[in-house]
Amino acid sequence: MKTLLQTILLLVLTFAAPLAQSQTGSSIVIHDNTSKANGGENATSNLRSELESALNKEKPCVDIMDDEDIRNVIESEREKNLLEGGDPQQVLTDIANLMGASYVMSVSAMPGVGGTTSYTVFVMNPQTGTTVARQTGTDAKQIAKSIVGQLGSSLPDNCKPHWVGEVKYVYLSNETKVTTDKGAAHAATRNTSRTKTETYSSQNTIVATLLPPKPGSDVSANKTIARVWMRSKILSEKKHITSGEVYCRPKGGNLYWTGYSLNYSEVFTQLGGGSDNLPVSVSIDNEGNYKIFVPTPSGTLVSKIETTRSESGCNKENPPTNDAQSMPEQKIDASGFDVTGKTDAKNRDTLSGSTTTPDGKTTITWKLRLVKPKKKN
Repeated sequence: MKTLLQTILLLVLTFAAPLAQSQTGSSIVIHDNTSKANGGENATSNLRSELESALNKEKPCVDIMDDEDIRNVIESEREKNLLEGGDPQQVLTDIANLMGASYVMSVSAMPGVGGTTSYTVFVMNPQTGTTVARQTGTDAKQIAKSIVGQLGSSLPDNCKPHWVGEVKYVYLSNETKVTTDKGAAHAATRNTSRTKTETYSSQNTIVATLLPPKPGSDVSANKTIARVWMRSKILSEKKHITSGEVYCRPKGGNLYWTGYSLNYSEVFTQLGGGSDNLPVSVSIDNEGNYKIFVPTPSGTLVSKIETTRSESGCNKENPPTNDAQSMPEQKIDASGFDVTGKTDAKNRDTLSGSTTTPDGKTTITWKLRLVKPKKKN
C-alpha cells in the first residue's frame, strides 16, 4: 500500500498541472517517503510539523495537504472503481483533478550516528518535473526555514480567505442477541434444543476533505468546495443450531431413535456509497459561535443474501446446501449533517472539535483552518 501511495502521489501531481498552477491558489502535498525499516511516517512527524508551521507563518495563503488527504481521495474513488482496471493514466488524471495540488513535497528520514536522524526534503513542480527546493540535515526547524525560503516567490502572498481541513462522520452499531428454545414441534423429534444467534453490525463513514480553490473559482470564508465521500456497510447474520433425537423409519428395517443436528445460517450483506464535490458552508457570528454544514452525496447500495443448511440424523449422507441471491440496487438519497461549536477568542482562524451522540454510536470530528493573507507589519 505504501508503494502504491508513493507511485500514485508522484504521477497524480504530474498530470495535475493544467488545473494546479495558479498565482493565487497554490497548494502543497507533504508526502512521507520513509521506508518502514527507517520508521515510516513516524520518523518524519516532527519534521512535517515544522514544515507546516513554517508555511503557515510565512506563506499562510498556501493550502497544505498530506498523505491522509490523498488516502481519503483514493478511498472515495475506489467506490467508483477508478482504481480497478481502466486506463491507468486516466485514473491518475481523475485523482489529480480532485487534489488540485501545485507542488509535491517529499520528506524522508534515515537513522544517523549517535541516535541522530538525517532528513531529506525536496519540492517538485509537477508541471515541469523539476525540483524547486531541496535541503538535507538533522535540524528539522532549520530545514523547514530553508525550504520555505527557497520557495520564496513561487508561493503566493495574497489569496481570498477560505477554509481547509477535514470533517469526518462515523456511525457504528453492533448488536448480538442469543436465545434458546425447544425448536419447532415435530412428532418425530424429541429432547430438542435450539440456540439462535442473531448479530447485526452497521458502519457508515462520511469524510469531507476541503479542496484548494481552483483558479477563478468563487471562494469565500463562508463556502468552499469539498470532496465528500461516504461508505456504508451493513451485515446481518442469523445462526440456528438445533440438536436432539429423531425417529427413523428405515425401509425394511426396525424403527429407532437416533441423535440429529440441524445447522442453518443466513447472512444479509449491504455495501455501497457515493462521492461528489460539494459546497461546505461555515458560518461564525460575532460571539464566535460557528456552524459547519456538510452536504452528503447520493449513492447506491448493493445487497446479497447467502444461506447455508446442513443436517444429520437418519440419513448420514445428507450434503449441506448453499444458496446466494443478489438483490436489486437501492438508492441512497443525498442529505447532510452539521456541527456547532465556539471559537477560541484568541484564535478564530481554527475550528476543531469532536462530538458523540448520547448512545455512543455516532462521532463527528472536525479540524479546519482559515487560509488568508499574511498580516503586514
